Amino acid sequence: MNTDFYKTLTTTRGFVYRYYHLPAQDPSLPALLFLHGFPTTSSVWEKQIAFFSKHGFRLLVPDMLGFGETSKPTNPEAYRPSLVCEDILDILKAEGVDKVVAIGHDIGSKIVSRLANFHETRFLGYAFLAVPYSPPRPRHTMEYTVHATKRMCGYELVGHTLFFAGDDATDIIGRQLDSFYCAMFPADPKMWVTEVAPIGALKAWLEANKTTALPPYLSAKHKEMWCDLFLRNGFAAPLSWFKLLRQAIVSGVNAADDKAIPLENYVIKRPVFFAAARHDYISRSVLGIAMTNHNCQNASVREFNAGHWLMLSHAGEVNAALFNWIMDLV
Repeated sequence: MNTDFYKTLTTTRGFVYRYYHLPAQDPSLPALLFLHGFPTTSSVWEKQIAFFSKHGFRLLVPDMLGFGETSKPTNPEAYRPSLVCEDILDILKAEGVDKVVAIGHDIGSKIVSRLANFHETRFLGYAFLAVPYSPPRPRHTMEYTVHATKRMCGYELVGHTLFFAGDDATDIIGRQLDSFYCAMFPADPKMWVTEVAPIGALKAWLEANKTTALPPYLSAKHKEMWCDLFLRNGFAAPLSWFKLLRQAIVSGVNAADDKAIPLENYVIKRPVFFAAARHDYISRSVLGIAMTNHNCQNASVREFNAGHWLMLSHAGEVNAALFNWIMDLV
């Protein structure tokens, strides 16, 4: 990625966002907004940037709040989805962008979901990679999610989330950075079934300082840069996304956020693309497909023989599928 295309903007809330902005070579094409997840930065989209820039698209790719060179507040309230959506709209407004396709992965999928709920008229369509559209859940409880996912899948899908929301996660991850990198980016994605997703599993993995083989699509340079970045910045800010979830359960912050969404906006009417990852053992593809088909009126679903990081491991297939779907919108 050419760092010359990075810019900064202070949003209305006073946070500084760093984002990659590539002007359009073909003004007839929509702008593409890419929103990454945890624990990555805008650089996770490097293969999509390389592909879509060659086709003339305008690209906007921010470091999400708490990550990279964007501001890093540690108050979980700062990460309320509705407020992060306003930050993203500030970037679009500053760049004068009106025709936009929003593309999200992981936490980014949650924000794309809320952009669809709160600001439908600003977007032509929405794409979700691995993690599907997340409808509002004003009465959501973690206890129900733990019970339901274990009943459906045989193990809890949210144990890592509970660990991330805990008070000791920042220190444990910081001490065992190599072990954490291996857990997040394993060569065998099925290890998440036993070592990451169940309650208590990831904490036990880290405390034992376990490691595993890394995938061929990640270079030694990627690991070096990733470790350097998080050694410098720490995890207090990125983990605030998950502490917000814990706060929501206790005080209803997320519920209040979701209650502001009109009921008629729960179902997405604009075109939706879902790239389901068959080997994502936390965001299970079968559940994501069902969620997408139930909540999105105009949905296109593609399945990939990939894990959670399909934009890296299967970039060629994912880019081609995204491109074809986007061109159908034009």
